Amino acid sequence: MDGIDNPPFWRRFWTNRINTLLDASYVVPRRVRGRSLRVRQARPLDAQIHFIGATNVPLESLDPALTRPGRLGRHVWFRTPTKKDREDIFDLYLGKVDHDADLDGERPRDELARITNGYAPAMIEEVCSMALTYAQHEGRERFSRADILEAMTTVESGTAVGIEYVPEETRSVAIHEAGHAAAAHVYMKGAESTRLSIRMRAGSLGHHQALEKEERFSRFRSEEMAQLVWTLGAMAAEHAFFGEGTTGVGGDVQSATARAAWMVGACAMAPDPVTLNGRPTSNGDEGEERDHIVSRFVKLGTQIMNRTGGGDPSTTTPSPASSPTRSSGGLWRRCWGRRTCTRTASSTRTSRRGRSRSASRRTRTR
Repeated sequence: MDGIDNPPFWRRFWTNRINTLLDASYVVPRRVRGRSLRVRQARPLDAQIHFIGATNVPLESLDPALTRPGRLGRHVWFRTPTKKDREDIFDLYLGKVDHDADLDGERPRDELARITNGYAPAMIEEVCSMALTYAQHEGRERFSRADILEAMTTVESGTAVGIEYVPEETRSVAIHEAGHAAAAHVYMKGAESTRLSIRMRAGSLGHHQALEKEERFSRFRSEEMAQLVWTLGAMAAEHAFFGEGTTGVGGDVQSATARAAWMVGACAMAPDPVTLNGRPTSNGDEGEERDHIVSRFVKLGTQIMNRTGGGDPSTTTPSPASSPTRSSGGLWRRCWGRRTCTRTASSTRTSRRGRSRSASRRTRTR
């Protein structure tokens, strides 16, 4: 930006040349009666010059010399298109490619805009172009709704891999995705399933997506919990049909763990206290039932942590600070105390052995 306010080059060049020639002639004086007889120096242009920069990195990552007042001090944030904007973008790009007439109605365009929530204009253009490519690959001149849905799935989840599952795996993948769909239908109010597939894509064995009917920008805690239930619905379906889980839930558990951490750590959506269903007949039965339930929580939590983190279940012990309820704090302290006493006793035995060995060495040395 240095020198941007200087006069034009040729105007400065000829001004300096003429003034130098007049000075060298010694005929024309520089001033007569207070008036200059030289060409006036060139002035900068009156044009308004604006510098515009674009970036897709966080503003905090840029050099402060760029963002401080007087430089690029005005910041404009560009959002992704809203539902109404996406309808206009579809009108633009669908008008450039051949498609079936059933995509020209108001309801089909509204549905396309709804199921492409979060799409940028370039993604919508890519979807329309890819749908036409699918149709032409099959010898058709126009693409249909099925083609554009396949293109959306490809953009979101990757290209389909042309392999066939064995019958048992086909059933397990179908039940897995059906668990997602059933959980979304029951728990995610105001949402509809838009895509459901058991074709392998970019490392995933299947694909399910549920989107809200109305575009929203914030959620309540109950709605976030519904998202967790939808994520873990596949694990519940596998346990209901097979009595055990598969490795296909690894990505779901990792996603649910990240969402739960974000809910608690960033949004203060802590879980409700755990209550026991039913009333035991005696205090002894209540304590045993409480110990049994807490041990189940510890076992499930250990499995989830080690499945996502790659640890060893036999060596992982939850911290006593992560007690789920106040009533089970005594159990945690007792378990942790026994573990601490065991470690202390073992370290004491080790130190005694070390002292005896040192004494024997000193004896031999003497």
